[in-house]
Amino acid sequence: MKKFFACVVILAIFSSVVFYFGWTQFRVKPQQVGIVISKTDGIDETPVTNGTFSWHKEFLIPTNAELKLFSIKPVNLTKTVKGQLPSGNVYTAVYNSSDNFDYFLSFSMSLTVSPEALVKLIKENKVTDNDDLSAYLEKSGDVLAQLAADYYLKKARENENFRPESVRRDDLLKAIQFYKDCPEIELSTFALLESKIPDYTLYKKMQSAGVEAEVAE
Repeated sequence: MKKFFACVVILAIFSSVVFYFGWTQFRVKPQQVGIVISKTDGIDETPVTNGTFSWHKEFLIPTNAELKLFSIKPVNLTKTVKGQLPSGNVYTAVYNSSDNFDYFLSFSMSLTVSPEALVKLIKENKVTDNDDLSAYLEKSGDVLAQLAADYYLKKARENENFRPESVRRDDLLKAIQFYKDCPEIELSTFALLESKIPDYTLYKKMQSAGVEAEVAE
């Protein structure tokens, strides 16, 4: 009887140790995602999330597997796109204009990725650790800001009465199709904070006058 009891205790301890080493869920904090990468099975396509039970046999082999942790807490960014229309400074100097035809647009945004998208990014070697993910979100923010700025400038060039603040967020995102450039990114907030649009009407007049002057010469 004592031997049987001892065997049960030993088996229970062994089972507990096995369970502990394979249990991955407890290592992941809220707003984190864990990705299991092992020598035997490669990248596990099922992300490990806090609150969802997960157990991986790969950890039973010493040095075989690692659990890479990533923060999926939305990152709040402020991005600015600025520049000047071609030859704007020349026209300003030649025609003594008060408008130097520069532009400035500032945006606020909140970006993240889903656990499933994170697995895809890792498989495509776009992300290897949390620092890479942060850099990827930063670059995606740059892309979004540039797309939005190009859209606003195009509309201002086509319509002298255009005002950036008149564009609805959903209409803007639909027009620029950000999801095509960054399909893995989830955008929770996006807003135009500040803008300065050049006077395209004056710019076109000066541009035309410059062309006419060249022809006359």
